[in-house]
Amino acid sequence: MNRSEQEMSQWLAHPMEFGEPPEEIQEIHREKTHWPLFDEKVELVFHRYRMKDGFTSIGMTGPITWSFVGDDLSGFSMDELKRLYAGWYIAFAALNSPKHSHERNREKREALAETLKEEQAGFIRVMDYLSFGELVFYAYKVKQNSDELVIATDRENRMEYKAGSKYLRLPPLFYFLGSLFFEGKL
Repeated sequence: MNRSEQEMSQWLAHPMEFGEPPEEIQEIHREKTHWPLFDEKVELVFHRYRMKDGFTSIGMTGPITWSFVGDDLSGFSMDELKRLYAGWYIAFAALNSPKHSHERNREKREALAETLKEEQAGFIRVMDYLSFGELVFYAYKVKQNSDELVIATDRENRMEYKAGSKYLRLPPLFYFLGSLFFEGKL
C-alpha cells in the first residue's frame, strides 16, 4: 500500500467516517494541478475503495483527504471528479471561514427565494446558497414546460442540470464552483 492509499485508508477508518479501513483500495489517478486557495500546484490522488459491506466509492488525497461517503460517484470522469472535489473544497472553506455567518446566509437564502418567486417563472425552491465576501453562488429548481431543471449561477455564469443528472447526486454548487475555478472564472 503506498502512502496516499494508507492516508485514505486511515481517513476512512476514522470513527466519524466508516470506523474501519476499506477491504480494498487502489490508486486510480494522480496529477499535479492548480487547487483553490493554493498558490502552487498540488498533487491530487484519487482512490477507488470497497468497504466490507460492499460499498464502493472514490476518495481523494492531496491538498485534503476526503470522500463523499455514501454518494454514488460512478460515471464521472477524472476531470469531473476533480471539479466536484474542488467545488466541495471551495464551499467547505467558505462555510468554515471565521467571517461566515450561518444565520446571515439563511436570511439571504430566504430573501433570494422571495425574489425568485416573483421574477423567475416556474420557480420551485432554492436548493443551495453560498456567499462569501461580495461573491454569491446559488442553485434553484424551476419547472420549464414539463421539465424540471436545476440552475446553478453566480449571476454572471450559469449551469443547468436536467432532473436525474448525475451532477445532482451531490449539492449542485459543487460541480459549478469547481468548473468556475478550473475555467479561470473564480
